[in-house]
Formats: sequence, C-alpha cells, structure tokens
Amino acid sequence: MNNTQKHIEQIIIDQAKSLGASLAGIARVSDLKASPSWAAYAEKPFYESYPADHPNYFKFQGFEWQEAHKSVLVWALFHPANEPELDWWSMKVPGFTPGNRIMRRQSKELRIWMDEELGINALSLPYQIEFGGAFLKDSAVLAGLGVFGKHNLLVTPEFGTRVRLRGIFIEADLNPTGPLDFDPCKGCSMPCQRVCPRDAFRSGSFDRALCKLENDKRDAEWEMLPGEIMGIEEDSAVVKPCRYCELACPIAQ
Repeated sequence: MNNTQKHIEQIIIDQAKSLGASLAGIARVSDLKASPSWAAYAEKPFYESYPADHPNYFKFQGFEWQEAHKSVLVWALFHPANEPELDWWSMKVPGFTPGNRIMRRQSKELRIWMDEELGINALSLPYQIEFGGAFLKDSAVLAGLGVFGKHNLLVTPEFGTRVRLRGIFIEADLNPTGPLDFDPCKGCSMPCQRVCPRDAFRSGSFDRALCKLENDKRDAEWEMLPGEIMGIEEDSAVVKPCRYCELACPIAQ
C-alpha cells in the first residue's frame, strides 16, 4: 500500500469535519454485515408494517447492498440539549428534521468531493433502513466513533449520546478506524433506564416495542409551530421525538 492509500482514510475524515461533521470514521461493509443489527433485522424487520405493495416497502428478504460498496463513511453531528429542534420532525422540512437537512447537505458535498478529488464513487445513504440505508449506530461503533450503551444508544467520548448520524457507502476498500476501547456504562447508576416514560428496560434490556409506543404517542400529539423555528417559511405540524434516555446519560455532559 502506497502513502496515498495509507492516508486516504484520514483525508476523507478531515474533509467530513471541514464540512461540519463533529466526528467521523470509516467501517468495512463486510464487518457491518456481521453486526448485531444486521442479524436482528434479518430475523425481525423494524418496519414490517409496510404492505408488500406499498411503494416504500423494504423487501428485506431480497435486501442487498451493492457489491461495489466496500466501506462506509459515518459521521456525527453534535446535538446539544439547548437545540432540541434539530430532530423535531416535519413533513415540510427537507430531510424531515433540521438536523437531517444539514447532514443531507454534508452528504452531497462529501460524495461530490470524493468523486472529483479522489476519483472514488460513493452513494449518499438515507437515514432509514427501509429505504436502503445502513445500520448507522453499528457503523459508528465499527468506525470508532463510540460504543453501544446499555440504553441502546451510541455513546461517544466527546459528546456522550447527543449526536445524530449519517453515512455514505464508498466504492473503495478502506481501513476501518475502529472499534474504540471505551466502557462508559461501567459503574454507572443507569439514570437513562430509570427515566424512561415507558419503562422500556423493565426486562433488563432495551425493548424496542415499548420505546415505539412512546414515539407513536408523540406522533399523534403533533404541534403547529412557526416556520422560523424549523428553518422554513411556513408554519408546519411538528413532532417532537422522545429524548429522555439520551438526555439522562451523564457521559460528556
């Protein structure tokens, strides 16, 4: 491997940060296919409620990522507690949340830069698995951004759980930048589990169905907010997802 290849991972990461990423790293797609989320999704898709004839139906039975995609660049955007609107959801916001709108722009700029400057093809990924996205938390763990906490969230040394993730598939076999040697839950009293309004950890581990109940309730309790709050011109119906466990995590506060 020549010097350019040795340093290409850092070049890509530096570019991601220059475009506003708070953290960035690289994982191998082959490692992602051995991740816990891949196995769990194969057994029980998260979005199985889509009927087979729905245009957004994600056919996991035939689910494939392109063979040309060897690596995934994953990056994080810091989501401070005093900017809750970053993940407030509205149909009228490009990308549906202000935070995702920012990361979509970063994704496009990174993909174009990678092609023009490095001659590497890349694919911008949607956030949702059912639309062909990657498992971003698993990708972030493999890339060394953080680790899974006992609350099922990504925990980073720099920002704790307060991050939002985005990814790009890359047609190049790059060296992974992780995983990370980090154990944030060791000795923790687990305030994240106690604060859950649905007691989603009652069995001793995270229960996705109980977590979904809380967010379904919030989905039904949308609010009409002024457009300037969401960075758009007109008022819109806004859903505020639950962040209890995220904000209770003491790491990096």
